[in-house]
Amino acid sequence: MRVLVISNDVIPGFGVPVAAPGIRAAGLAEGLRDHAHDVTVLVPADLLATLFGQALPDPPTGVIIAQPPAIHDIIVDGNYEVVVFINANLTPHLRPIPGVHFVYDLFAPKLLESLASTGATRPWQEGSAVKSRAMALADSVWVNGHRKLGYGLGWLVRPDVDAIRTREFGLPSIVDASVSDRLSVVEMPVPLPNGLSSTAPAREGPGIRLGIAGYAQAWSSLPAVHPGHQLLVDHGFELHALLPGHWGGTPSSTPSNALPARTVHHHGPMVFEEFARWVQGMDAMVDVFAATAERRFAMITRSAVALRLGVPLIHAVDSEISDIVQQHDAGWVLNPNDMDAWERVSRESSDPTILQRKRIGAMEASTKRFAPKAALTHAADALKTASERS
Repeated sequence: MRVLVISNDVIPGFGVPVAAPGIRAAGLAEGLRDHAHDVTVLVPADLLATLFGQALPDPPTGVIIAQPPAIHDIIVDGNYEVVVFINANLTPHLRPIPGVHFVYDLFAPKLLESLASTGATRPWQEGSAVKSRAMALADSVWVNGHRKLGYGLGWLVRPDVDAIRTREFGLPSIVDASVSDRLSVVEMPVPLPNGLSSTAPAREGPGIRLGIAGYAQAWSSLPAVHPGHQLLVDHGFELHALLPGHWGGTPSSTPSNALPARTVHHHGPMVFEEFARWVQGMDAMVDVFAATAERRFAMITRSAVALRLGVPLIHAVDSEISDIVQQHDAGWVLNPNDMDAWERVSRESSDPTILQRKRIGAMEASTKRFAPKAALTHAADALKTASERS
């Protein structure tokens, strides 16, 4: 089938740093291609203009650049049978097209992010209208992890969603006995940069090197110097941090003085290939955060990337990633406030046998959960069946 994946962020291949939605879009495209679909990725031109100005770069193979108002005509003229759109940002530019199966990729709980970040209700109200339209347009909904199934279903059965679908779009009602069949879990497909494998090379050098990385957002970060981070440094671990601000203007909410004094800071951001090599230079990655509703639903991309690269995690309890770490023995899950747990992790990660077992678990998670073909297996089959019914 001809599939158009609409990204709401820049994807790997443009030679600039990428964030989670762009990695998601590239991973979905690779996974669908692995299942024999003909896939094109669309990246919005206005977004690229923010990065490159008016002289837009030539897109990588299999990618097109377009202004959002042109997307509808591109779908029609390109004879696409399936359109997958990441999050709801570009939904105002989409409307039903006969014979086209629309898939809403509910990648991140963005409204929970907004609410947790600002506490304001207006962004929630405005974002809710856009999300409802996305749900109404969707013939299928993909959720990034099992924990979001209930979250996605809750949005799907809202009365305003069915009203938009039936009154504005003239489509059949969503609310019937098979409404839950519209939902599929698609965990985080992470494409590997050229030249890298999911088996992280053995790191040379003494000691244990731990990394902290990603865009640290207000809704997820820990205030001040965390005692767990301090304990690791006090025990002789090398703690390396890569916490740049986002290109879109979102600053990191973890300033340098919120990490132990002996932390090694790496200034970025890095392009995806550089970041992947940086992660594989660590013995494990550390990702702990405040407990919020957003974090409980989150498939935290920086941690998914680490597991895809075969690097185990020291991860906070209660997220999609913590479930996967435990299922595959791919690292350690702890309560960030449990200092006894930090002590145990410091002892076990210093044991070469235990550390190697955790690396094997990370490689297993890489193959079974985050490799694009594996992540898309069920959804690609369901998509073919659902598209044939449309």
